Amino acid sequence: MTNAYAGPAVSGDAVDSTTLGYLRAIVRELQLSNDQGTSLTEVVKLARQVHLQSGVTVDFAATPELGQPLLVVRVPVGPPPGAASLQTLRPREREVAALIADGLSNKQIARRLAITVGTVKHYVHQILEKTGLSGRVAVANEVLRTGY
Repeated sequence: MTNAYAGPAVSGDAVDSTTLGYLRAIVRELQLSNDQGTSLTEVVKLARQVHLQSGVTVDFAATPELGQPLLVVRVPVGPPPGAASLQTLRPREREVAALIADGLSNKQIARRLAITVGTVKHYVHQILEKTGLSGRVAVANEVLRTGY
């Protein structure tokens, strides 16, 4: 990904046209490269390049360019208040968290670690419980943010 965004992303509650253009470019690039699939890690990295306040924006002007409107959901950066860090995880849980950040499914993680899918689900549940994170994307974002 060669795009870099450095300017202000939000004016009040609306996403500015420059940011929307940048997001359209990201979507176009993902659409073009999607024959191999896009890893969760790549999506999180791309999303972290654009800093936005919380909210939702629907870019109907993107329809001719992308074939559908661009929906931008803006969430706060970082874990929810009071969430424990990944440092509290056991080594195996950190390993599973890293594989989640690499975009692997539970089945792929199970194969990679030579464990059952049920055990992976248990680890994912433990990771979410211990950290207070809301799901796999939040885990991936936290792994990328902290370097674990």
